[in-house]
Parts: sequence; structure tokens; C-alpha cells
Amino acid sequence: MLTQYPFYERLAQGIRRPIVSAALLAMTVLLMAACVAPAAAPAPTEASTEAPAEEAPTAGDAEGNIVTVVQNAPIVADGNVADQKTDVVIDFDISMNPNEAGRTLLAGKSIRITLPEAFVNSEELPVAGFGSSETCRPGALQCNTAILLQGWPQHPVAPPKYAVSAEGTNTIVVTAREDILPATPNEPGLKSVHLVLLSFTNPEPGDYELDVVAETGVDGAVEQGTAHLTIHDRPQPSINVTSVMNEGTPNTIYQTTKPGEVTPLAYDFLLWDWDGAPLTDVTIAEAGENQWSLVQGERVVGTVDVQAPEGATGQRVYADSASVAFNAPVLSIPTAHLRAFFQAGSAAGEYVVTFQLTDGNSIPMTVQVSE
Repeated sequence: MLTQYPFYERLAQGIRRPIVSAALLAMTVLLMAACVAPAAAPAPTEASTEAPAEEAPTAGDAEGNIVTVVQNAPIVADGNVADQKTDVVIDFDISMNPNEAGRTLLAGKSIRITLPEAFVNSEELPVAGFGSSETCRPGALQCNTAILLQGWPQHPVAPPKYAVSAEGTNTIVVTAREDILPATPNEPGLKSVHLVLLSFTNPEPGDYELDVVAETGVDGAVEQGTAHLTIHDRPQPSINVTSVMNEGTPNTIYQTTKPGEVTPLAYDFLLWDWDGAPLTDVTIAEAGENQWSLVQGERVVGTVDVQAPEGATGQRVYADSASVAFNAPVLSIPTAHLRAFFQAGSAAGEYVVTFQLTDGNSIPMTVQVSE
């Protein structure tokens, strides 16, 4: 149950109490998503509360596509698998660096995401905002919803700031109730959308396009994008960041520390194997210079590579114990939890620690090291 974590229950209570702060509501476990292809930058862990520099939202690529990637959500093993429930995260063309401002969604403006007809909606469950009812909240999610994320899993824009509705059977609409603006590095603004569509069934394996129309441009101007989603025939091995192990769901993907010291926050990962089963009993072993292995008994199931500043020595990645069975946030899907640690080397500069499962995805973690 999600309420095994005290702040989940406070969140659920806070949704019903309008006077509760947006910061508390933002502790919701949603998403997920992980969805990180981060650029190098200091993290809010030791960052100032100074707001990110304001800048006009970018127009996307040469064709004006405001979407960079859409992928399986980090709280499930099969959100992009044929015949399973649709559970994916769409990333906008904004750096996930928490010191760079996210997109803006002004009051009354909307984001519309349309899925192809091949994604069949049984319409058995309503479309609603997270926290808007007893059946659309942590521990009892029986709805279709969308959550606005700020660059790392389980740290959304506070749900009361926007409503979620449907147009027709396959269009999800997110409408701002009040201005959603970049604030501090811990609340950098809109960078991703997590779709949890529990009455939608994924189509047969193949490549599909989701249309995104967002009033996120200057003064609410319309921007558009196409989210290219691959549906697989079976789950892929996956490693995903989770933020729920720390009060306030802080960003562990971007951190700062000093030479020779461990990052302020550990790395918490959710692990699934080829069958979508929990990948338990995984730990970390040295494998060479700036290289480590993710091992399960005698079997290597993944790697950890460190890109370090020139001349750096002494950096290391380690785990105090092997991965254990765990229920993932939001939907309580069985998974495995691995807690890993990174100790910076002797040199100042940027370290990128990349965790990857064999034949699966990879997660880069960025650490800025300074005296």
C-alpha cells in the first residue's frame, strides 16, 4: 500500500483540504517517470532557492516538434507492451536540468494529447484529475489521468493547479486552473506529462504516433508535437529512478557534492527483468576503471559506467545490500528496489554515472563536484 509512506497519507488528506500548501500536494507519488535524459547541472539538493532564469519556451526541432521522447512509465514494467494498459511518459523539448525553467501553462490554457484509435478505450473508467475523487488518488487509482511532471519521477506540479478531462474517446485534455510557472530549482515547471490510462489497451507491437497540441508558447501560443511510441511484444529489462524514498521527493538525478564525498542522497532504483518480474538479489561489483557490474549471483545483468573529470581518482559506485522485493509507487506493481551510492573522486567537475540493464534501458545520473 502507498500509505506505508507517511507523506502519501498526508498527501491524500491534503487533497481534501484546500488550505494545504501546493508543496505538500506535490509530494504525490506520481510519476513516475522517470523519464530522464538529463543534461549536466547542479541539483536542487544543495541548490539555492533562486528561481530558474526565465526564458521563452523553445520551438522544438526543425519541424517545430515540442516532444523529444515518449517511453514506458517508470512505475510499471509493461506500460508500452501489447495488450497491456497504457502507462507512458511524454517528455517535452526542455532540459531536465532542474536549474533550467520548464514550460509555462497559463490559467485557462490546455494541453491535448490524442492517441491513435488502435489504443482501445473501454470507457469503463472515468477521466479525472489525480486526487479529484476517492477513486483517483494514491492507493486507489481507478481512473484515467494525466500528471504534469517537473523533470524527475514522483514530483509533479501540484494536482489542484490543473484539471484533466476527455474529448471524445482518445483525447486527454489537461487545463490549467491557475498559472503554472517555473519557480525554484525544486519546482522548475512543466517538463513532462505522465499518462496513466487504465481503461486503454495497447495495440499490437509496432510504432505509433500520439499527437500533442499545447498552449504552452509565449502568452499561451499553440505549440505542437508528435510523440513516437514503440509498443513491444513483451516487457524489456528496465531500471528506473524512484523518488519516494525521500521526504518531499527530491531530485536525485542531479546532485552536488565535494571531492571524495558521497552524494547527499542515495540512488533508489526500481528493477524489472525480461518477464516484467521483480529483479531481486542484484548488487554492484567492481569491473574495471570507472566500471562496475550489476550482478545477480554469478550472472551480470547490467553495468555502471562513470564519466569522470580528467585526473579524477577514488570515485566509486556501491550498494550496501542487494535489491529486494518492493511495491512500486502509485499502482503498487511488484518490483525490486536497489539503493546505490556514489562517492565522488578527487577532482572537481562533472561526473555522469550511467546505470544500464543488459538489453534494457539506461539511466544517467549527474553529479557536479566542487570544493
